[in-house]
Amino acid sequence: MSHPSPSHARSHGRRPASDRFSRRWPRRVLVSVNVVVALALIAGGSVFGYARLTLASIHTRGASGLSAAGSGPGSYGGLSAENILLIGNQTRSELTSPKQIAEFGNPKLLSGSLSDVVMILHLDPRDRSASLLSIPRDLFSPMPAGSPVGPWGKIDAALNDGANGANNMIKAIHEDFGIEINHYVELNFDGFMQTVNALGGVYMDFPERLYDPYSLLGIYHTGCQLIHGFQALALVRARHLQYDPPGVSPADPAAWPHDPLSDLSRIVRDHEFLKALLTRAEHEGLSNPITAVRFVHALINQIVMDPGLRSQLLGLVGRFGHLASASIPTLTIPVTTAGPLNSYTYGGVGYGDVDFPDQPADWNAIKSWDAGALVTARPDQVVVLDGTGGGVAPAQVVTSALGHDGLPMGTPGLATVEASTTETLVQYHPGQEAMGLDVLKELHGAVMLDPVAAVPAGRVVVDLGTAVSAVGEPSASPASTAAPSSSAPPTTTAPAPSGVYTGHAHNDLTQFDPRPCKS
Repeated sequence: MSHPSPSHARSHGRRPASDRFSRRWPRRVLVSVNVVVALALIAGGSVFGYARLTLASIHTRGASGLSAAGSGPGSYGGLSAENILLIGNQTRSELTSPKQIAEFGNPKLLSGSLSDVVMILHLDPRDRSASLLSIPRDLFSPMPAGSPVGPWGKIDAALNDGANGANNMIKAIHEDFGIEINHYVELNFDGFMQTVNALGGVYMDFPERLYDPYSLLGIYHTGCQLIHGFQALALVRARHLQYDPPGVSPADPAAWPHDPLSDLSRIVRDHEFLKALLTRAEHEGLSNPITAVRFVHALINQIVMDPGLRSQLLGLVGRFGHLASASIPTLTIPVTTAGPLNSYTYGGVGYGDVDFPDQPADWNAIKSWDAGALVTARPDQVVVLDGTGGGVAPAQVVTSALGHDGLPMGTPGLATVEASTTETLVQYHPGQEAMGLDVLKELHGAVMLDPVAAVPAGRVVVDLGTAVSAVGEPSASPASTAAPSSSAPPTTTAPAPSGVYTGHAHNDLTQFDPRPCKS
């Protein structure tokens, strides 16, 4: 995987010491459920053998945004292919001890809920397969109607809706990506540490020393080593990572070079940690009844899920309980990092660092994760509106290109210009995301779905952003500004976001990233 040049890296200037201390646990701090839920569902059936009589004690909360699991080709033995949203909730509302408050932050000062890294577990009972899809938390997205954070935000902000947070996140993913969510599980960061500790820790091999003053990560020895709950949490949430490269060993870790990809690199490290934790549970938890019971109790006391998932847990374990954790594919929705760094403004509101979607790479990643996802339906009419400030001409070009692809086109027009760098929004009538997807698949660049009640049923409106082209562009990259060939339909040549880094569905570990290892 290539890294961007230093000028394209995310900003990582050092904060004053007092500021670093007060923000030791920043708002977005949890990845925990990414590993714990996968453990609960696929790490081994005999673990839940110890919990049959206690499953009823798992806390449940319904969610109206969930889709019913189908009974189509993905069904087997009463189970259907389904998607389970894994949510890590950083809320501090349940912290009571002085030690926890000192480490995690005062719940009176740091309120609200955000999800650090969002993952979706896809299970197919026909072939007992599983795959895991990550959504970068900085992905700039429309929020569901009525969201307290407003109509826009990073995808992690969708959780910040109190008791309705999980449902709001479910709706955001469904509405913005066209991915149906059938179940969800939510866990707080204290639960993550307890679960890691219940297994006696996890072994990871560190090729280089690592440091993150924000997550409190400090790995000062290389090689295979056992890390416990606190340090494990610091590792999986480290997004200001610094590393000690060979031949350069400053005494002060704060002088070590930074990981330039921040959250995007962290997702890759989290996938590796997931494998290590799953392996630990398979080997340690299943061979030691005392450890297994301790693990189950740590898990059950800390999670919230929808009632439907709780009712089928044992059935899922019976079908997927012997799935090898190392065989589970892990993918990430590709993104581009949108400049200017640290200061993205949309509609007059500042959002800091944000990521933009990257079509058709996003489409391909989702279909690779779940071949049955992204169902389309032909709209009655498509209207392109220019939101770039370039007049109606860019909308006319895309209208011509989409018409060339067979879509029924209306008269192009103008839209509100919200920012100098913008995504293209494929707006559809709520509930008709299949029509939006039918148009989205014809576009390249920073393109995302957006349900808008004012859009008439049957119509799709393309609010044209600054980094998009219709199908026919020689390169699928949003950074491409090459002119189309004479045989291709007309396309736009709008500029890409500044400071672009194009991610990939399968990113590689860097030379400093830790790997699973055996004791």
